[in-house]
Amino acid sequence: MLTSRSDVSWKAEFMRVAPCLIAAGLSALLLAGPARADAGGDFARVLRDYQNAEAGLRPSQRARDNGDYLDRNGEALTAGYLDAQEKITEEARARLQGIDRDALTSEDRLSYDIFRWSIEDDRDEFVSGAAERDRLLPLNQFNGAQITFARRMQWRPESALERPRDYDNAIRQMLGFTRWLDQAIANMREGIGKGITQPRAVVERIIGQTEMFAEANPRDGFFMEQAKHIPDSFGREERTRIEAAYSEAVESELVPAYRRLAEFLKTEYLPHARSSPGLSAIPGGREMYLHLVKSETTTELTPDEIHALGLRELDRIEAEMEKVKNETGFTGSLDAFREYLRTDPRFKYRDEAAMTAEFNRVKETVIDHIGEVFSRLPSGRLTFRFYESYMAPDKPAAEFSPGGQGRPGVVYLNSFDLPSRPSYTSEALEAHEGIPGHHLQTMFAADNRSLPRFRRFGAPAAYTEGWGLYAESLGPELGLYRDPYQKFGALTFDAWRASRLVVDTGLHWFDWSREEAIAFLVKHTTLSEAEAAEEADRYVVLPAQALAYKIGEREIMALRDRAKAALGEHFDIRRFHDAILKDGGMPLEILDAKIGRWIESEKAAS
Repeated sequence: MLTSRSDVSWKAEFMRVAPCLIAAGLSALLLAGPARADAGGDFARVLRDYQNAEAGLRPSQRARDNGDYLDRNGEALTAGYLDAQEKITEEARARLQGIDRDALTSEDRLSYDIFRWSIEDDRDEFVSGAAERDRLLPLNQFNGAQITFARRMQWRPESALERPRDYDNAIRQMLGFTRWLDQAIANMREGIGKGITQPRAVVERIIGQTEMFAEANPRDGFFMEQAKHIPDSFGREERTRIEAAYSEAVESELVPAYRRLAEFLKTEYLPHARSSPGLSAIPGGREMYLHLVKSETTTELTPDEIHALGLRELDRIEAEMEKVKNETGFTGSLDAFREYLRTDPRFKYRDEAAMTAEFNRVKETVIDHIGEVFSRLPSGRLTFRFYESYMAPDKPAAEFSPGGQGRPGVVYLNSFDLPSRPSYTSEALEAHEGIPGHHLQTMFAADNRSLPRFRRFGAPAAYTEGWGLYAESLGPELGLYRDPYQKFGALTFDAWRASRLVVDTGLHWFDWSREEAIAFLVKHTTLSEAEAAEEADRYVVLPAQALAYKIGEREIMALRDRAKAALGEHFDIRRFHDAILKDGGMPLEILDAKIGRWIESEKAAS
């Protein structure tokens, strides 16, 4: 999956910038006036004004790096922030309706359709109550700020701060984050009063993460690591000042904020944690889930339809598993074969070095065959790293973080409880997270500088994760799955994604217990019970996100079948993949229409 990245999320490029511009941004939308005859110019102004208005609410990455927004860092968690965001959305929506779409160029029409979908999705987020839910549940164990902030602090020594002001801004980041944590506590306290809390199992995981930082010696922890690398070029007086200020921020502000959070979670929040894991257990939860299903899948499929689809897919996949199991010579049942794969030392990594070597082997195999199914390699490099120890227990098997500006793309591997990490899934996992999966997909869009920025660097989960799962299916063309165990590993991943359709809807729509969800995953996948528990808790805090994989993959598969049937001998898989990737990510219904136009253009050219 794409990291949350560190997130190249669907609306990430629209949601970055600094608080002092709120009034100016809103004024730009309100005073823009009626539509002009120049539809392209009008549309460009709507995009520009929307992004400027968003600049008043969300800090830009540059502002984030400079610490320029942190004096008001907690504002994004307030009700006033949501009100301003909703107003910006409604103003942009109204202006967009006044533009003559048919008068736009073909490229602008595509951008118009994608942007309109995004705006309508934002509006539904407010109407359904999902936005308010997120405000009252600001922390989770999977990608909560209590761990993502710590990760950013740990990375700092790898990108040295070169000027005194860089250190001053880093200190301001820490101080701003303490205010964010205090606002998060206030929001969770408000959530208690409204009956909107996280489930107990999730809260216990968050407590464990928070206590790692709350109980550590501030001077020995990695929060102080950057202060140990102050350049020699700084004068003695400047070095002394920075060391003292950095130490004061960590010892007197940052670590105490973690302690306040840990104490609140243990003594006040945990006793009110809900016992049922699904969204249906909180007020308005079913309406929220319906919105999230539509948002994450970008389709009109209902939870009932998705649940049934997952069960059908599992029947199909398990029939294929039986065939591959027989190829290995194993004579027992499918359940016995899964248990054999879970427990036999043959399928375990010796150490992290062995895991890294295996993923590099897979990557090089794919690169050797890439020209058979793609027109080119991605422009950026790909490397492998391991999750930090404090993140790994609550993270998936692997996760992709995009590169840029000379930085390589990174696939984070999980070596926590190494004996539980199977080696026979390495080929499918690299294909999904690395090449030809997320690394190739994100670089294809980023390299297309003719696209608007929001299309180059943002995409809905149904597109990105659908592509990742589709990329796994290309293994045979890329020199993979020659070994029947690796082929079975790819099928276990497919079954895992099909199981998500059943478990996610089970939890949030059919009122399954956490135990039912874990038992289903253990029965239908090769996940250990501990891994299944991590997965179930992930679906609990990210409702409907897990639906995107299988729904998106099936759409891309259907589009390929449609193109092959229409083009016959003129079908070129490389050109099809270019058509899917070159315009950036988009909702599936818009992708369907785009590929339909591409098919017609290919017919005309042949």
